[in-house]
Amino acid sequence: MGFSGFLNNFYSGDYKRYMIVPASLLVIFLFLIFVFPTVKQGIDLKGGTNIMIRADKPLEARPLYNALISSYTLTDLQINPISSPAGYGLFIQYSENTPLVQAKSLLEQSKASLTSDPQRAIALARESVSFSSQFSPSEIPQGASAQEAVAAAEGALVNAGQAFDTGVQNIISQTYGLGPDLKYQKTIIGPSLGKAFYSLGLQVMLMGLFLLSLVIFLYFREILTSVTVIGAAVFNIIGALAFMALLSIPVSLTTIPALLMLIGYSVDTEIVMSSRVLKRKETTAKQRMNESLITILTMGSTAAVAVGIMALLSYFAQINVIFDLSIVLFFGLLADLISSTMLNAPLILSQAEKEEGHA
Repeated sequence: MGFSGFLNNFYSGDYKRYMIVPASLLVIFLFLIFVFPTVKQGIDLKGGTNIMIRADKPLEARPLYNALISSYTLTDLQINPISSPAGYGLFIQYSENTPLVQAKSLLEQSKASLTSDPQRAIALARESVSFSSQFSPSEIPQGASAQEAVAAAEGALVNAGQAFDTGVQNIISQTYGLGPDLKYQKTIIGPSLGKAFYSLGLQVMLMGLFLLSLVIFLYFREILTSVTVIGAAVFNIIGALAFMALLSIPVSLTTIPALLMLIGYSVDTEIVMSSRVLKRKETTAKQRMNESLITILTMGSTAAVAVGIMALLSYFAQINVIFDLSIVLFFGLLADLISSTMLNAPLILSQAEKEEGHA
């Protein structure tokens, strides 16, 4: 029996046993997402700093990464090369500079204690200055009042931030020999703005799932079909998130659109399958499902190969936005092949056979 014969008999016998595969994978996917290694949020969703460097020559990320890590305590530091027809450069991201964050936190606590406990305010201000002094020497004079100590700590924090920015630029210039030609652009995304982006992304995804389930229900007028179609979309997103966790690709404003695209694609494949099996009556349900299987595999494999090539090309061309987008789509399409053939197809086929039995 050739491959075509295998496909034509794929749903013969106890086809419901196939559902064990996606059920088992779902447990593994959830473990990867929520337990280990877990999915991380990108800088644009949790807040942080983005720095863009432009140059007339290719720049390697590793030398700068080593230089920054040895000089500063930066969390979630990522440096990605940029290569495009417009030129070369680097895209630098980090969540926070730990000493500066500690200095700011202590300063805020000091301000809160000004009225209730001036001595504690002075002590906290001195602690804040001790962290700020790592970047720019500063101190609070002995005998300073609480207000003077807080003011001195505020000035020390401002000077420390400026010294840090200057230090980063100097390290970049020295690492690549750019000198005065350094093209440096810095953008800070606050935590509140990042949370707003994240909340909006979730709202859009949930709204999309709700509207799609409503349209599907109105078309098929069957709850089971609607649930299976939306279930496949959710499975595909979970599968993509699991691989993102494995590859340390964060959820960001780049990957969220890819996850939304997966919803549209998975719904499209499930509607093709459901329409062919449930709406048509010219052959048996299993025959119609076997025909649908060939169609689904052709659509899914073609799409996966296309985005896989796009991911490969963007990886070697160092176009990180396209790579993140395409690799998320690639893994989501692989999950769609599993959910379509081993989860939704058995459920839809079971429903169609029940209808044939009652006919």
